[in-house]
Amino acid sequence: MPETLDRFKKQFSEVWEAYEDLRDSCDNHGPLDRRTVELIKIAVSSALNREGGVVAHVSQARKAGASPEEIHQAILITMALTGFPVTLASLSVATKYLEGS
Repeated sequence: MPETLDRFKKQFSEVWEAYEDLRDSCDNHGPLDRRTVELIKIAVSSALNREGGVVAHVSQARKAGASPEEIHQAILITMALTGFPVTLASLSVATKYLEGS
């Protein structure tokens, strides 16, 4: 995934910059702190079954001060909406990242 993202950034630099501006505007528009925003992004990435998103946002959430327990809860919250297999897969990804970092 990082190679693909790096290629995208080089090939479509204006699109990437516009995406970053939109993302940053959405992230910062309101009272939620960075930790909470990243926990929400973990839940959304989990619900969409996006392994790369789970890893990226677990990393950002840890940098923002989120505990492993908070990260696990963000994923568990999605279970009733997405089902057990999706939740289990996301927990596996998050756990591998947390144990390796």
